[in-house]
This record gives sequence, C-alpha cells and structure tokens, in this order.
Amino acid sequence: MDLLITVETDLFEHKEVKPNFINPCCFGEDFAAWLSRQISPLARSNFNISEPIQEDYGWGFWVWHSNDSFWVAISYVGDGPQEPPAQWVISVNPDSGLNLLKRIFHKPDQQALKHLRDCIREAITANASIRIVTGP
Repeated sequence: MDLLITVETDLFEHKEVKPNFINPCCFGEDFAAWLSRQISPLARSNFNISEPIQEDYGWGFWVWHSNDSFWVAISYVGDGPQEPPAQWVISVNPDSGLNLLKRIFHKPDQQALKHLRDCIREAITANASIRIVTGP
C-alpha cells in the first residue's frame, strides 16, 4: 500500500551536518520542503500538507485528505556525508497515529492515497536532476 522509491540527486544538501540534526544523517530538510511545494496543487483536491519536521531518519510531513492522514518520509541513504550522487528513499504511508481503533477498523481512502503517490512520482520524474534508482 505504501510507495517506496529510491532516487539519486545532488539537488539537496547532503554534506554539511547541521547543529540541529538529531543525528549526523538527518539530511533532507530542503528535499522535504521542495517536495511539499511540488505537491501543493493537491490543495485544489482538498488535500492539506503540513510543514516538514525532522525525524531520526530524515525529514517528513503529513498530508491529510478528509478523515485520512498520510505520512511522507524522506530518508538519506548513508552514514553521514558522502560523495555525490546522494541517494534518498521516499515513502508514503497511511498514518492512523496513536488511534488504535482507527488503525484496526479504518481503511484509508485508496483513491486519495493513489492520487498522492501519483503526484509525488510525477514531481520526481519531472525533474531531470533526479534519477529513480528503484521503485514502482
């Protein structure tokens, strides 16, 4: 159900470890900001997009549609700064949060999830500086 894609690109910072990083591999802040801007036209289809936040594996943001929330995660592949080209993993998953009943009984809107995944894939493939390594 989730989109998992690995890409290579040097468009986004992946060499300078910032003081606010949770760990030395928390690159992707600019990638997450770029991707959230690229998919912002989803707002016309009643999607809402959060600001990106840092996680221990990289950066991510939520996308909401009706009663569904989805988590878009961007992870840097590596153990710290490395030579180009940098590899990144993008995943998109339904996110029920801590609501156990919703996790068990609620089925996310598959059309909304597909629309979100398609929009992300289009944003990635439209940029000639991003090369898909693996993924659907």
